[in-house]
Amino acid sequence: MEIVIDISKIRSLSQIISPSNFKKIVRKDDCYSTFYKIKKHTIVTDSTTNLDTINVIYNSLLKNYKNEYVYKNILTNKLLLKKYSLKNTIALNEFNIGKSIADFVLLNGEARIYEIKTELDNLEKLDTQVLDYCKFGDKVYIVTSSKHINKLIELYANSTIGIIELTSRNALKTIKEATSNEATFSYETLFKTLRKQEYLDIIEEYFNFVPEVSNTRIFKECLALAKKIEISLFQKLVVKKLKSRNISNPKKIQEKAIPESLKHICYSLDFSKKEYEKLNSFLNQKSKICISHI
Repeated sequence: MEIVIDISKIRSLSQIISPSNFKKIVRKDDCYSTFYKIKKHTIVTDSTTNLDTINVIYNSLLKNYKNEYVYKNILTNKLLLKKYSLKNTIALNEFNIGKSIADFVLLNGEARIYEIKTELDNLEKLDTQVLDYCKFGDKVYIVTSSKHINKLIELYANSTIGIIELTSRNALKTIKEATSNEATFSYETLFKTLRKQEYLDIIEEYFNFVPEVSNTRIFKECLALAKKIEISLFQKLVVKKLKSRNISNPKKIQEKAIPESLKHICYSLDFSKKEYEKLNSFLNQKSKICISHI
């Protein structure tokens, strides 16, 4: 298989390797746009499988166009699956914290937030995002390219914020370690990350009762009770409760049959066993054969 090194074409092909596209492929049997882009921007042979195609595209992204998915996939592979493992750690993707949406959150004994700023991004909203994250997470890291390193060191030299560089060799290099944000934890921010049943569980487990009030008042009453718990303890209770949002097939994602290029997609979409079968069927198909069916 051949792929032309042209940024506009790589940008178009990058849309193939995304959770939204694989959601269509696996759950809606919609491969049209995928094969259209492959046919338009690549040259495949009779023996080229969709897995071959995906891996070539992903390797091209690693070398030429490190978009947000590349960053998330590297964090999934190198931190979640290798450094911390699925036995005691979960990841939350695009997680609402305050008025911001955190790119990647790891939860085990601590909450670690990773905000991604690729070389394609600007830093305009970063201060606001970081302020929100420090109200929730034990540690906050900015994961970025060499383009932003000097500016970020200047901005956050005397803060709790950590800085990680995604190097040209696709390694995660810690430039500045993050430190604890316990002093800036916020009851409201922590509480609002929870679903209703989650905060009801915390209140009942800690106080042995749930307020008998109307649905319109239950949020306010439970928040008032939560504020009676020492805040560092409440943060730990929130993290523990959020950890119950685990994926349904943690062992499946670690199998060699799931390509490294798609680990983040599989984790974030939390495929069922039948969906993994459909994914494997798609990956093993011949790209040229599939294109001819359009």
